[in-house]
Amino acid sequence: MMRFALIVPLLAVAACDSSPEVKADNAKPSEVAAKMRDAAGKGSFVRPGEWQQTVSLLKIDAPGMPPEAREYMQKAMDKAQVHNVCLSKEQAEKPREDFFTGADKNCTYEHFNWGDGQIDLKLICKHEQAVTTMAMTGTYTPDNYVLTMTSTNNAAGAAGDMTMTMKVDAKRVGDCDAKDKAGG
Repeated sequence: MMRFALIVPLLAVAACDSSPEVKADNAKPSEVAAKMRDAAGKGSFVRPGEWQQTVSLLKIDAPGMPPEAREYMQKAMDKAQVHNVCLSKEQAEKPREDFFTGADKNCTYEHFNWGDGQIDLKLICKHEQAVTTMAMTGTYTPDNYVLTMTSTNNAAGAAGDMTMTMKVDAKRVGDCDAKDKAGG
């Protein structure tokens, strides 16, 4: 399953204005990243800066999950997580392939539609023991976005199947501070 840490930079990219547009079907992450870089050259695609993201777990369905883990996840659903992330100008203008999916080379976007204030994508990652599907829909402006993400992991063995739905509300809260710029 996609690691949560990878979601934060991906979602920071949602802070686009409506000028550029990227559409792709059955595309590898490297192809989508190249299209995002090209589109960024045609207008203000991403607004760099410090972003505050509030992530809420809305639903989890995991029939094979042990009761203790289910209880832990239920508690997580009751408490939103707030993260601040600095998106540098370079990261905004030239996203790398792994900016979207991590180092996973087994992923393909079934569809990727980004523009006119709307986001709609579906990413499928196929592995030997599991298939993970991430669907994301939402809206954005240059200074905020709201997304719903559903991640489904179909795994063989004891892990079994699991589906999680999360909501992300985010807003740009200013420029990155000096320590963030140095690392970022």
